[in-house]
Amino acid sequence: MYTEELMSSDLKPVIDPDECIACEACVNVCPTDALEMVDDVAVLTRPEDCEGCGDCETECPSGAITMA
Repeated sequence: MYTEELMSSDLKPVIDPDECIACEACVNVCPTDALEMVDDVAVLTRPEDCEGCGDCETECPSGAITMA
């Protein structure tokens, strides 16, 4: 899922806290460790490290993440 086109993306994950089920799938799949769990919600804590690959959106089982 990690393509050159996605790697250069300016898109960042936007997490809907009401939809996040705290499964940590996005945190575990993030290749740059830009996401963390904070109070049982995924949060983009290091946006400068995010490459916009979209793996977190793909892996999220609840659809809480969209790339924007």
